[in-house]
Amino acid sequence: MKKIKKHNTLTDGYIPITLNSAVLPDKLINALYWKFEENGASGERFNMSMAELRTLLGLKSTKEDKRIYEAIKLLQTPIQLRDFSFKGQDISWMSAPFLCAVIKWKDNENYLSLQVDEMTIEALKQKAGYTPIELEICNKFRTKYGLKIYEMYLRYYSLPNKEGKGVGKISKSKEHLNKIFGTTYKAPSDIKRGIDRGINEIEKITGELISCFYHKAEKKFIFGWHQKEKYPNLRIPYERIDEFIEWYLMHKKELKIHSILKYRVGLKKKILEDKFDDLDTFYRGMLKWKYDLNPNDFFDVRTGMYRNF
Repeated sequence: MKKIKKHNTLTDGYIPITLNSAVLPDKLINALYWKFEENGASGERFNMSMAELRTLLGLKSTKEDKRIYEAIKLLQTPIQLRDFSFKGQDISWMSAPFLCAVIKWKDNENYLSLQVDEMTIEALKQKAGYTPIELEICNKFRTKYGLKIYEMYLRYYSLPNKEGKGVGKISKSKEHLNKIFGTTYKAPSDIKRGIDRGINEIEKITGELISCFYHKAEKKFIFGWHQKEKYPNLRIPYERIDEFIEWYLMHKKELKIHSILKYRVGLKKKILEDKFDDLDTFYRGMLKWKYDLNPNDFFDVRTGMYRNF
């Protein structure tokens, strides 16, 4: 199954102008992000066929190409990024699109050549945090409400909150949700109808149960869910495991590995079951040397677990 590690700058973001709240532009972000990652993020420009793009979007007919072109235009809307460096210079704020140019050459109209803004990519690389998202599941959504609430649910699923362990919770203002959904509703009840449609769609597609109510005093929509404890012995954030394994392999040079794939699978199993003896040493090293973070700031002495960052 195709899975992307969607950077939280994009997961939390929104497209200011939408095609009547259409879901296709958001699916297109995910599809292009997957293709960019597949290419190893080795360059600013990458190519893909229209047939492959339709498949990634869950579309079957060439009649849908016009909708794709309209969605591409929207992805050229700038996003805002702060506090990163580029070629030795510090940047406090930048406004730039994720996708800055898309070209279809006359001598090969079955392919698109896509250009990604190099400063945007560099900023994303320097910012910690991403959300794992499966394209096949996202392509099943038919409403923007369903897809965006589902991405928000994945993003905030395990984050700590005042409700305590076992309960997930996030609050969003009416203004922010209007931006996410591409709507202009003034009454909370109007937005709630869309939210209810999205929550019902999520349950049908994924089986996940999400609740939502409007808190009049706080003027916020409160989303909640039950957190399933899949790996009770796991001491580092689940979404950091693959990254941690790569860090370990990079810095444990003396390893003798016959099958790198089998080694990764076995190592992941040990990490999930908390049977990997070098976990603290190398995870703390990753926090300190890769992200310039103090490991003690993310370690809970009582539980022996590390929170995400």
